[in-house]
Amino acid sequence: MRNLLDEIEDFFRKQRQKDQSFDGEEYGEKKRKRPPMSFGFLKLVIPVLLIALVAWQGFYIVPAGSRGVVFRLGKVNYVADQGVNFKIPLIDLVTIVNTEQIQRFEYGYRTVNPGPPATYADRPEESKMLTGDNKIVEIEWVLQFQAGDPAAFVVNLPEDRESREKLIRDVAEGTLREVIASRQLDDVLTTEKEASQTEAKKLIQEKMDFLETGIFIVAVQFQDVNPPKAVQAAFSEINSARAERERLILEADKYTNEVLSKAEGETDRILNEAEAYKFRRISLAEEEAARIGSLNKAYRENPDLVLNNLWLETMVQVWPKLKIVIVEGGDDSLQILPLERLFPTEDIPAPSGTQGGRTQ
Repeated sequence: MRNLLDEIEDFFRKQRQKDQSFDGEEYGEKKRKRPPMSFGFLKLVIPVLLIALVAWQGFYIVPAGSRGVVFRLGKVNYVADQGVNFKIPLIDLVTIVNTEQIQRFEYGYRTVNPGPPATYADRPEESKMLTGDNKIVEIEWVLQFQAGDPAAFVVNLPEDRESREKLIRDVAEGTLREVIASRQLDDVLTTEKEASQTEAKKLIQEKMDFLETGIFIVAVQFQDVNPPKAVQAAFSEINSARAERERLILEADKYTNEVLSKAEGETDRILNEAEAYKFRRISLAEEEAARIGSLNKAYRENPDLVLNNLWLETMVQVWPKLKIVIVEGGDDSLQILPLERLFPTEDIPAPSGTQGGRTQ
């Protein structure tokens, strides 16, 4: 840079000397002495201009939630984080990509006015899909995504916004149509909604990764799933019948559980009582066996004592059931015995020809 400035200064110095050495008149005018020109200030101005250019073009700020893709001579050099960064002026080019913003694409409808109240415009060409049993279903859904890899997002996707949106829309819509085409209509309308959303999200992400778009799929959400309007009434009846069937099945299961619970409880009770009775009988039998064994041993040693004990034990059990009357001996003993209590008899009608219990 200094050599260039010296050459420029030498050039102007030679030109000034040439003008000063010219003597005489030119075109009838007298020669005028020109003031000397100095270019020493350029040594100060040009470096200041270069520093200002570097400061103006070299430093840049990446906003929060974004990343900066730095291109050097047309190739991706690195990805800058948020904050103040530096680039080489006139050589590096920076593209800012918002990596935290979740973008939303609507399929089957468009939001005209978010409201309230919100207004929508239908897009039936996007919502109608063919199921695996060759039936039509209308699905309004939403795709949510964000730029996961900013470098791939900038390089491999079209720079034009409309073209980029069309590419993403076509890939996602085609993938969801494949998922719906692999399922039956009844499953899509009822039990397979969540599974369809999960599978669609997975397949769309795989295709985006294969194309190296740098897109991360956040969610695939079904907003509304309906059969065609011409057959909605029939499907409503089917859904009502299905709901009634489910209700009856639940009631039957409830009754079954109640009956089984009672039966199991009764079974457990009977088994527990049987086990207790078994244990009690075995204990009594073991005690009786032990008692008989001890009596047998005692009988061998003293038979009379054992017999007397057995007689007393028996009488202890018999005496409480006996009615004992103690009388003195004599001819009138029968008159005081309560024979009607000892030998209860039924009332017998008096024979004919008697009155008041007397014989005529």
